[in-house]
This record gives sequence, C-alpha cells and structure tokens, in this order.
Amino acid sequence: MNVPKQNIPPIHDVDIRLLRIFKSVVECGGLSAAEYTLGVGRSAISKHLSDLEARLMVRLCERGRSGFSITPYGETVYRATIELLDALDQFRAQVSAAKGVLTGAADLCLMDNLHLERGNPVATALKKFSQRSHGVTLNVSTAGPGEAEEAVSARLANVAVTSSNSGLPGLTYKALAVHRSALYAATSHRLASIRPGTALSEIDDLDIVTRAYQRREHSLLGLGWRSSAVANDQEATVQLILSGQFVGVLTEHTADPWVQNGKMVRVPVEQPFIETSTYVVFRTKSKNLPVVQAIAQDLANAYAGASKANAA
Repeated sequence: MNVPKQNIPPIHDVDIRLLRIFKSVVECGGLSAAEYTLGVGRSAISKHLSDLEARLMVRLCERGRSGFSITPYGETVYRATIELLDALDQFRAQVSAAKGVLTGAADLCLMDNLHLERGNPVATALKKFSQRSHGVTLNVSTAGPGEAEEAVSARLANVAVTSSNSGLPGLTYKALAVHRSALYAATSHRLASIRPGTALSEIDDLDIVTRAYQRREHSLLGLGWRSSAVANDQEATVQLILSGQFVGVLTEHTADPWVQNGKMVRVPVEQPFIETSTYVVFRTKSKNLPVVQAIAQDLANAYAGASKANAA
C-alpha cells in the first residue's frame, strides 16, 4: 500500500466515533445506505469520513458519482476498527467483573411502539435494571425495527429489542415473545364489511402498506397485492390505514386502541393471523459484558412475567 510514512496521531474519543461511522458506511455499502443506520445525512457522513482521513493521513474509500469502494488501506483500517471495538468491550467486561458491580453506560435501542405491548414488559425490565445498577447511565432510544437491529451491529447500541431478525453476522438473537399480527383496515374501507371467513384469494385490487425495513407483508399473506405506500414504523402504518386508502399488517397490541374506539377493524379473512417474534439482540462478542447480561436477563424475565399475566 502506498501510504504516507508518518505515524498516526494518538487515538481519542472523537477518533473512535469517526471509526464507528466509517465501519457503518463500509458495512452498509455506501454513504446513502448508511444514512438510515446512522441517522444523519449524506453530507454529514462525507464530512466525518474526510475528517477521519485527515486524522489518519490516508484515503480510506472512494465515494462519488462512480459509487462507493473501499481502498486497500481502508480495508486494513476497517478490520483494525473491529478489533479495537472488540477490545474496548472486553476491557469494560474485565473491569466491571473485577469491581463486582455494573458500571459505565448502557445504550438500549427499542423498536417503536413497544410501550403498547400488553403489560409493557420493557418498562418492567427497565425498572428492575435501574434498581440494581445505580452505577450505570442508561441511554434509551427508539427506532424502526430494522434500524434498531442495525444500531447494535454498528455499535451504536449495546442491546436492541426488535422484531427484525436479519441474521446479521456477529449478532445474537434471543426470542422474548411471540405476538399475533393481522390485517387491519379503517372502518370506512370496503374490506371492513366483507363476509367473515372470506378467502384471501377472493380479494383483489388491494393496496397494502409495506414496511421499509422488511417489505414482506403481502408475501407472508400469500398475495400479489400492489403496494403504493411504504411505512418506516408501526405508527406510520397506523396513519396510512386510518386514511381509509390502504390496508396493513399490525400487531394486535398496536391495533387494539383503534379497534376499541371504532376507527379500525381486523379484516375477517379465513387465515387472519400471522405470528411475529420480539427479540433481544446484542453483539455475540459482548455477551459476557455484565451490563449486557443484566439487561438481557431483565428483559427475558419481564416478558416471561407479562406472558403469564396475559394468559391468566
């Protein structure tokens, strides 16, 4: 590799942040694709990459109209970044274990609308965790299902609770609960009054909301319906359904408030339900971090308790 001979400067917090951004861009395959994961615009990402290149005095990647490609030196920096971040995780684990207490910060990314789950198990888990970990700063954010999963992969979060399971390399997924989802329509939509038990094959010319992170609802239902609306989260799906122009798949706990106030109905088709899972997601190499273990266990216990209460 033809690179300058100068030594790189000492690594500071700002450099680690820039390295995380570079890692995300590489794993997303470009700046535009990384916008969703990082939550910032293309121009900001480009500036961060330029700042990192200036710090390291090398060209890490090619970006522009011709597309994105990583340079040989960029490949070296990418692999070294993974090793650095893994080493930081291991350092935290060893120090926490030696002290016998939970310390530091925990970054938790939650899929949108989890507060609507029956019994709100996430709140129960947060209460338990905060009661036994006074030395931990808990940073909680919300995102779409796919974005929450990717936040863990990009090391923007330690743990995520999400329904998205893309099998990303380096991540561990543990099921917390299984929920029922169904096809819903506004009470003003023509499907609201169809004959109960109608076969899906009898329904045609339908516009269904699909999700940005996983455009699969119509394929799950075994249909070829068109989709002219894409939602980034369940709240957006709700609004599109309430417009009366679209039908969409929602979890029961998300749809329940709207069904109860008469604004929405579950479409009474012959195979009404789809089962979806909620997962706790964390990096496999971080599984021994005391903070990660504690959050994951508190979430598992809270979901198990909510399941028992709902079944009673």
